[in-house]
Amino acid sequence: MHETLYCVCMPRDKLTIRLENRLKMRHYALLLAIARHRSITRAASEFSISQPTLTRALADIEDIFMTPLFVRTRRGLETTPAGDLVLARARLVAADHRSLQQDLEGLVAGRQGRLRLGVIPYAPDHVLDATWEHLFTQRQSLSVLTHEDTTLPLLEGIRRRELDCAICRFSQDSSADDLEQELLCQQQAHLVISSHCAPALRRISPLDVTMLSEMDWIFPPSDTPIRRMIEAMFASAGVRVPVPVLQTYAPRAIATALKRLPRGVTVLPQHTAQLVSANNGAIALPEALPWNMPPVSLAWLRDSPSSEMARELCAAIRLAICP
Repeated sequence: MHETLYCVCMPRDKLTIRLENRLKMRHYALLLAIARHRSITRAASEFSISQPTLTRALADIEDIFMTPLFVRTRRGLETTPAGDLVLARARLVAADHRSLQQDLEGLVAGRQGRLRLGVIPYAPDHVLDATWEHLFTQRQSLSVLTHEDTTLPLLEGIRRRELDCAICRFSQDSSADDLEQELLCQQQAHLVISSHCAPALRRISPLDVTMLSEMDWIFPPSDTPIRRMIEAMFASAGVRVPVPVLQTYAPRAIATALKRLPRGVTVLPQHTAQLVSANNGAIALPEALPWNMPPVSLAWLRDSPSSEMARELCAAIRLAICP
């Protein structure tokens, strides 16, 4: 006796069928141009096509998505809520397309892969040494592109598919389901002061937070983990957070500024503090501050094509710095 097996196929909805059968890469490019120019005429000029041709193309695209994507206003074309969703996906698709193109060009040139690596300005030397050791010796045919920025822009770069991974501060923002972030090391915070006021501060123990608040502070940019740590240092002592005279993450800028600020002060991780104080214009106090700096980590997009490469890099760094 034979059993008859029946396959029940659920009907697919109209939107799914339209997206699979009609949506093309060029449609995303046209939408991005319209959003960029907020004008059909200017977007058409970018693609060297007529305005009526682009108007018909937009109508066809909106028919595919079964909803308007733009509305006309006094300020030009503006996206609808559906348009915002589609454009967000269009930017990701365009970034993936550029990445694929560059990967293929690398293969033609003899490279076996490409890694776009983000790095925070205060990345520890031993972490960077381990990074280059792995990438340049274990993956000699790999093409590497680096981009330096603070943590949040680096994480956004990963989400936009502009970076494959980043050496950055551990961030609660990374706890979202789309990112993986593995801790690499901790850093100790040190006070770095202008050499002009070093003798006076060295005689004060423990450090007087109120007196520090009256000095000329150099802060990292707003909305960075170290900036939040410094502000918390004053807030926990019940002291007003000082207004910085300079906001920068650049070690050379900090070093030269401290030469010109007799009462200048900042907080840096140990290795950066030593680098800044090497030019004799500043002194890094040897005692570590009692406030923990956000740990250094490696972050990447979960299930991305480069996630395995990022895991290998993370394992290599950990092995090198914690054998």
